[in-house]
Amino acid sequence: MSYLERLLIPGETVLHRARRSPWPTFAAPVAAVVLAAGAAVAIGVAAPGSLAFALPLPLVALGVLGWRWLWWTNKVYLVTSARVLKLEGVFTKSHRDASLDKINDMGLEQGILGRLLGWGDLGISTANEAASVTFHDLEDPVEFKRQALMSREAARSAAPAAASEADPVAQLERLGALREKGVVTEEEFQAAKAQLLGRLK
Repeated sequence: MSYLERLLIPGETVLHRARRSPWPTFAAPVAAVVLAAGAAVAIGVAAPGSLAFALPLPLVALGVLGWRWLWWTNKVYLVTSARVLKLEGVFTKSHRDASLDKINDMGLEQGILGRLLGWGDLGISTANEAASVTFHDLEDPVEFKRQALMSREAARSAAPAAASEADPVAQLERLGALREKGVVTEEEFQAAKAQLLGRLK
């Protein structure tokens, strides 16, 4: 069982998965690799004897890029049937989450580049400030926000229905309406009524 699977509660399902956008994540490390490689070539051409000293430059830059990739693959942003969740960390794992029923507001910020290339910051506010979560440089933040809103509304719609199912009086009222429409016979109604009233004792 993965670390993520262990975080999920029974019955909780993952509805949407996202990551940090590759553009702001890898732009600087890739540029560093290109510049270091260019510098090594220039030094090698200008002073061939110094190439051995210049060669570590692109290797170090590649090492930084590799670490950045590992860091990026371990950042996962989720919308589940119960919450929004941010999981990160290569060796030391950390996660922040906000329950769907506690979310008050979602604020999305996108600059010009973010709008063109599809990333932005999504802040999720809850009644408890300490439980608020911000997803930085989120890839396709509009879709993530849409999925979170849809999941929140589905959870809110399901709550009254679940409460009604658990309420014998509400069930009795529904059975009475079905009896009046002729869907349920008088005998079926009385049998169900006796069963429901027995749960109230």
